[in-house]
Amino acid sequence: MGAAATAVWDVVGDFRGLIEAMIEGTGGRVEVEGEGVGALRTVTLGTDVLVERLEDQDDAAWRTTYSMLVTGPFPVTGYRSTIELTPAGRDRCELEWTGTFEPAGVDDDVADAAVRGVYTGAIAMLHRRFGA
Repeated sequence: MGAAATAVWDVVGDFRGLIEAMIEGTGGRVEVEGEGVGALRTVTLGTDVLVERLEDQDDAAWRTTYSMLVTGPFPVTGYRSTIELTPAGRDRCELEWTGTFEPAGVDDDVADAAVRGVYTGAIAMLHRRFGA
């Protein structure tokens, strides 16, 4: 990313804000119940609803982990994901976004493509915001 980890973390580390930035302009909405670890985030896009839970948040390490309890349009189960930032020189950082899940009723490549599409879109949005 073309910005310091602290600046990118202001977006990535915001359980509501990251998803709001990702769905901006789609007509979707985000509702968060609770604060900190255990908070639930409900994302509604048209008729699709996802419910995610904040599993871990480490502001000092710039790392957040969440799980997907209701997967909406995603053909997966057992979804858990971690986003972590690492400083990479002056005013730059690297973003690593990893996830684990099991395909649900589809081949591995279909489930992988669905999740990868979200990651790719979100990272592209962050690049537009902060530079590559």
